[in-house]
Amino acid sequence: MPIYRRGIMEPKDDAHWSEHAGRAEPEFRGGLRAGAASWTSDGNPHGMPFAGLSARERELGYQYLSFTPSIYLVAHVDYVRVVRYLPLGPAQTRVSAQWLVAPESLSQPGFDIQPAVEFVTQVMSEDAAVCELVQQGLGCQAHQAGVLMPEEYDVYKFQDWVRSELAR
Repeated sequence: MPIYRRGIMEPKDDAHWSEHAGRAEPEFRGGLRAGAASWTSDGNPHGMPFAGLSARERELGYQYLSFTPSIYLVAHVDYVRVVRYLPLGPAQTRVSAQWLVAPESLSQPGFDIQPAVEFVTQVMSEDAAVCELVQQGLGCQAHQAGVLMPEEYDVYKFQDWVRSELAR
């Protein structure tokens, strides 16, 4: 995701967004890297693109939907990824992912979702390794709370939700 390389999650996270408002490059507006049509290792869709997508939805290439507390969906042009988090204790979580495709994709000759699965698995493994390091660090020093980066507003929203549920 080119925009992530800039240390932001969405264009609105850029303090100087107005300077880039007219720029079409993915590092300024979000979306997939130039030339990519799906979130796969080669950037190509490997299933049948979903019907009814607008030109902007096809160009962006994905849409995230979060369901607090433990599920998020990522809709791509050719597949939907469902990711679930199941806490197993204070320092352990099971993560599972499913890939959903249009029925037409399953009957397509040569259909292979593996480039999407491999790419997403690599990214999720890298993310998990970072999370494991953070978790180790939490046990190394006495503190009451860590510091969130501005880009971690979804983490803050989740923590705020947990606090409100615990207060009930």
